[in-house]
Amino acid sequence: MLSQFDTRFFATLAEVAAQVLDPQDSAIGIARKAAETGAPDDLRMARQALENLPADKRDRLMAETHRRLATDLSAIWDQMPGAPSNGRMN
Repeated sequence: MLSQFDTRFFATLAEVAAQVLDPQDSAIGIARKAAETGAPDDLRMARQALENLPADKRDRLMAETHRRLATDLSAIWDQMPGAPSNGRMN
């Protein structure tokens, strides 16, 4: 089963890919599909598409994806053990 973080990761990856890669690059659609379905084959295809990118594009894509997730307070909050799922403490 796809975790909430995995869904967020692949959705963010797809957003960044749409900005970093050529609009015709198939990796964008593959990442979107992985985020939407969470199917093991789709996740595997997304990881493989990422692997197949040239190192400079892959590194730029991953760096920006990581930056967005690391600065998204709601993503961080959702990963905290014991954090309430229906609202914020503050």
